[in-house]
Amino acid sequence: MDTIDLVAAETPALLLELSALAYVIWHQHYTPIIGRAQVEYMLERGYSETALHEQLAAGTRFTLARRGGRFVAFAAVSPDAHEPATAWLDKLYVHIEARNLGVGRSLIRRAAAQAHALGAATLRLRVHRHNAESIAAYERIGFGIAHEDIKDIGNGFVMDDYVMTAPVERLAPAR
Repeated sequence: MDTIDLVAAETPALLLELSALAYVIWHQHYTPIIGRAQVEYMLERGYSETALHEQLAAGTRFTLARRGGRFVAFAAVSPDAHEPATAWLDKLYVHIEARNLGVGRSLIRRAAAQAHALGAATLRLRVHRHNAESIAAYERIGFGIAHEDIKDIGNGFVMDDYVMTAPVERLAPAR
């Protein structure tokens, strides 16, 4: 069985790896849910080289997961500027070939540890309301739906999400 290596994506080269992986995963997973036009719009806003560098400079911590010698998933954790006891799991995306192998769970454990290091007691995320597979995975790990949130993101697109939360202590391995 291949081990899962978690790598901090802090260099331009690793951010480019993350960007390329995002383009593959988003087209695989989200095109059927939100359509190609919105996928392209959101990728440009959130995963371009410029966008990733801006997020890194603002305090987002990116992690790439490598399995079998190649990157198969990534996550990002950001502090919440308005609620210091909360951090956001801004991104968690796993390539279709690496799902159900523990990669997502490993990334969530790492995210919980990063949230703890930020002083957060709660980890919060957004998930599209029609993304049943991901919602079920988050619930198995310990997240619960806090509320619905519809957010205009410009260009005629909206994010139609659930906001889910979990206590950091429930997600992180014993320290």
